[in-house]
Amino acid sequence: MSNEADHVEIARVVRTYVEGMCGADPNKLRAAMHEKMSCIGHFDGGLEWDDREAFIAGVLKAVETPDTDPWWRIGSISITGDMAVVAVEDTWLGMHFNDILTLLFHDGRWQIVAKVFHLRETTG
Repeated sequence: MSNEADHVEIARVVRTYVEGMCGADPNKLRAAMHEKMSCIGHFDGGLEWDDREAFIAGVLKAVETPDTDPWWRIGSISITGDMAVVAVEDTWLGMHFNDILTLLFHDGRWQIVAKVFHLRETTG
């Protein structure tokens, strides 16, 4: 059974991930994500299926002005043993995303091992 400390630590990892992504900070992204993580979703008319370094490279290429105060929220955290699934809503470069993050407790810490994302339709 999970405890409050796990929830707090997972939320910290998610914050680090969002701040790293929106702030174009590769150190924060590497701290939040396992070296073998995958980022998967449809974007710009195609399927993206990137490893951590490709994801980081894409973030650094896309972010011209880092957002130091990004909007985001955790919808839910579900923990079973050494794995967790987190539903996150965030904005990145003016786009609104839903992310499902899978984390694993490994080497004494929670790490993102997979990210599947959905870009929400913009409404006029």
